Amino acid sequence: MKSPKIAGAGICCLDHILVAPQIPWGNIAQLEDYHSQGGGLVGTALVACSRLGAECRLFSFLGDDDAGDYIAAELVAEGVKLSGISRILGGGSPFSFIHVDKLSGERTIFHRRASGMDSSELPDLDWVSRCDVLLVDDYYPRLALAAAQMAKKHDIPVIADLISSPEKSEELFRNVSILIAPKSFAAQIGFPDDYPGALNAIHQLGPRIAVITLGSKGWVYSTPEGESRGEAFKVEVADTTGAGDAFHGAFAYSLARKWPIERCAEFASAVAAIKCLKPGGRTGLPSLPQAMIFLKRRGRLDWSDFDAQGNQLSGRRRIIK
Repeated sequence: MKSPKIAGAGICCLDHILVAPQIPWGNIAQLEDYHSQGGGLVGTALVACSRLGAECRLFSFLGDDDAGDYIAAELVAEGVKLSGISRILGGGSPFSFIHVDKLSGERTIFHRRASGMDSSELPDLDWVSRCDVLLVDDYYPRLALAAAQMAKKHDIPVIADLISSPEKSEELFRNVSILIAPKSFAAQIGFPDDYPGALNAIHQLGPRIAVITLGSKGWVYSTPEGESRGEAFKVEVADTTGAGDAFHGAFAYSLARKWPIERCAEFASAVAAIKCLKPGGRTGLPSLPQAMIFLKRRGRLDWSDFDAQGNQLSGRRRIIK
């Protein structure tokens, strides 16, 4: 089939990933492993899409520094097109130091924001009008809003990963079709233990479809047709870095394939679980055949009539567990 076209407008950065045990502040720990690779919400989500077989283009900003060169080169190697990235003279590219707990795989992020890019001219967003799905985060708010407005104008679904409070991003929320948020967002908007309430509150902000990811407890989602939830896949976690980004990217890919939302969510959960098997936000991202094999063996939905390229050979959809 024709490869889905997926655009992204948001952050791409450099991650320095340190694997070590938890220790009290002020002590010294032996590093178990170290990786340096690209990161960022939309940046990593697009790499996930590209690994699955989509045609991807990123709209973002980078400085004219060594970190920017590294980030750009890795994205090109992953097949992500960079004609929408503006390199800013004198700007500083964003980067993070990420501590991954050796025992649990959970991570703590220390981030240095991009510098010198606040008033930069926006890149040409015309390609967004011809894509199948747009991914946005709110690291560069002007860029995210302009891209989302372009997509909405052309009836293209917009999937968002937003960190800012709704009060700071009201207009962006109104231009988002699908919000995929972590459980901390439910607490942020006043519904820490009430996911139905949180889903409804997200709808009130603008998105027609709301998804809340719950880590090892799975996910819940709400559409105009009703609410549902799913269970996370249990795997031996090496590192949770980038799991949310992988979920967003895989959800965008499957949405571009026009799969039902329940199937998009389970597919996204599988891709995120596979990612967690290896350290780093991108190292473990699977190909489409790898994801389909995983789902055929472990999916709650029936994936037996899908081939390795995600083509459904019949109309069956039944619960098998």
